[in-house]
Amino acid sequence: MIRLPRIVRVVLSLLLAAAGLAAAAPASAQEGYYRRSYDDGRAYERVYREPRYGRRVYEDEDDRAFRQRMRAYQREQAYRREAAQRRGYDPRRRAEPDRPNFIQRLFGRRTQPDPGAWSARTDPGAVEVRPRPNRVRRKPAAPAPVEAAPTPAPEIAQPAAPAVAPTTFVAVIGDSIADGLATGLGDAFADAPELGVKRYVKANAGLVRTDYHDFVAAAREAVSAGPLAYAVIDVGVNDRQPFLDARDLAPLSPGWKRLYVARIDALLAPFREKNVPVYWVGLAPSESVRASSDHIALNALARERVEAAGGTYVDVWEGFVDENGDYAAVGPQLDGRTGRLRLDDGVHFSKAGARKLAHYVEQELRKTFKPKAPAEALAAAPADGGLGAPPEAARPKPLAGPLVVLTAGPRASEGGALLDAAQKGDRPASERREAPEAAPGRIDDHRWPPTP
Repeated sequence: MIRLPRIVRVVLSLLLAAAGLAAAAPASAQEGYYRRSYDDGRAYERVYREPRYGRRVYEDEDDRAFRQRMRAYQREQAYRREAAQRRGYDPRRRAEPDRPNFIQRLFGRRTQPDPGAWSARTDPGAVEVRPRPNRVRRKPAAPAPVEAAPTPAPEIAQPAAPAVAPTTFVAVIGDSIADGLATGLGDAFADAPELGVKRYVKANAGLVRTDYHDFVAAAREAVSAGPLAYAVIDVGVNDRQPFLDARDLAPLSPGWKRLYVARIDALLAPFREKNVPVYWVGLAPSESVRASSDHIALNALARERVEAAGGTYVDVWEGFVDENGDYAAVGPQLDGRTGRLRLDDGVHFSKAGARKLAHYVEQELRKTFKPKAPAEALAAAPADGGLGAPPEAARPKPLAGPLVVLTAGPRASEGGALLDAAQKGDRPASERREAPEAAPGRIDDHRWPPTP
């Protein structure tokens, strides 16, 4: 018999022992299942289920039973809760005190309706039928006695002021700015109804484009229409463009100026033939710096030709600039207040600006035009004065009086003496608004050295 080494015998013994243990193990252990023991000593077999989502799932019988019991308990609790809500009792609010919430503290609680009172049906398909209200008929109250209103005194009809037909006419010729100038002249001579203003204006017109509007023909029409006392011309804003018959001449070039001067002379000729005084109103500054520089050049040409023809050039430039000589859309008005004088386009005038523009022409016209004297108006009134207001009060008050230079010195009287010096001795100190001399030794005596 062959004797094996000791180490071999030990290995064979271990292999035989392992084989015996495997044969004695139950089938569940051989298949890879394991048991779970609890305190009560009972054992539950784990159940194998088919793999789901790519992995094997093992579920205990006790876990499945626990979930079944929990679902049954939840269903029972939901049933009891629904039954309590149907009976109007919620056990979850049993221990909560009946206190108002946040909204109820702000707006108060809604009052519960009276069960015996009428309420509309709220079920679907219900037709609301309100009970007929019981109306109590009341006897109408007796009308209060109406006191007879006192009979008003008969009004005495005021005699209408006799309309004065214009006898002196002023022709205003020019573009849209001349149209506003004519309105301002009408307001300026409101105290002289015998002066009428005739308009010969055309918007967007000028002396360059005679194909659009011919101002020379308009001047002849104004002269031949009837007696004309004065002619006021305001044109030139739309003349910053080349002539149609000389397109190669740039505006304000030497050749262009010669043609423009000829147009000015042609416009002045009809009035010079009829000896009608002409007042040419210069152009005011524009918001555009380039346009303002062109206006200066056009004003220089117009001034030269108008004065050579014996007319009057009215310079209005200083009335529409600020203290630096720049364009000013807001400035002093005739009533002393500061207001808007120009429109948003930077060319046209507002109503107050047109009135200020007309004020410059008004000053020149009043040098030769004399309205009717008040004595003539009084002679036309009734001898006993009539029932109406006197003609002095009926006349409209002019918007502005003569301009007074505040920075000039005191005016002298005809004799050469100052008015204040001539009248100072005739008026007491209280009327001259001067304090009387202080008594010697009084606290307001500031003479030095002090008098005893």
